[in-house]
Amino acid sequence: MEKLNMIAGFPRSGSTLLANLLNLNPDFHATPTSPLLEMITRMRKVFSHNPSYRNMNRMDEAERFKMGVSAYIRAYHHDHKIVFDKNRGWTNKLHIVDELLANKDSKVVFCYRNPVEVFQSIEKQYQKTIVLENNDEKQNDLGFLTLENRLQTYIKENFTLMTAPVSLLEDAYNMGFGNRIFIMKYDKLCQKPQEALDELHEFIGESSFQYDVSKLKQSTFENDSNYNYKFLHSIREGEVKYSPTKITLPQPMVNRINDRFKWVINKVEKGK
Repeated sequence: MEKLNMIAGFPRSGSTLLANLLNLNPDFHATPTSPLLEMITRMRKVFSHNPSYRNMNRMDEAERFKMGVSAYIRAYHHDHKIVFDKNRGWTNKLHIVDELLANKDSKVVFCYRNPVEVFQSIEKQYQKTIVLENNDEKQNDLGFLTLENRLQTYIKENFTLMTAPVSLLEDAYNMGFGNRIFIMKYDKLCQKPQEALDELHEFIGESSFQYDVSKLKQSTFENDSNYNYKFLHSIREGEVKYSPTKITLPQPMVNRINDRFKWVINKVEKGK
């Protein structure tokens, strides 16, 4: 592995499409949702709290620990050159990656879609598979009882499927990593994929590559039954097409979504 980049961002915002497009490039390897970040954080917990380590001077051991985790990362992706590891938690973890890999070469690709469309897409899939509960609904029946309840469930203040990505992005900017985050807009990726990917190549410092969309094949696979088919990770092969959701929300709901996510909307869509 020469370089580790990360894919994060909103759900229903093209991360699976992006990964499969990137895999058309023989120098690139993009993953489905990856356990790598969780493995790193669990090893960090063991180093911090395991009794065997607590008997040591852990600051003296820190360099050995970092070298060991770095070796694990490189071994995990040993057979690939430029890696794009997908996990929505990567957005504000560049400081950890920098420390472990002993460089500042990694970039984050944040997949962005207008939050109203994100909720519409979630709701569309919810209705499409209405005979099945999703995992969140199992724990919170009342939170999914009505459209209003579902909206509140996804836009409330704590870390939800929609709010967590924005909180992590804002934190990354607050820590000064904004210049290492590429915002991949869903509509542009779908409507002008080559232009969007050219911009990404320039951002990460890699030579341009001509992506032949007609050769697009599903190369990342995730077990959608884990979430009772509420969040599919399939793509259309051989084409890239922008398909707006057909669910129309009442205007007051649209206004509340826009108000809740005004920071990211202003940052990405209005450039403020």
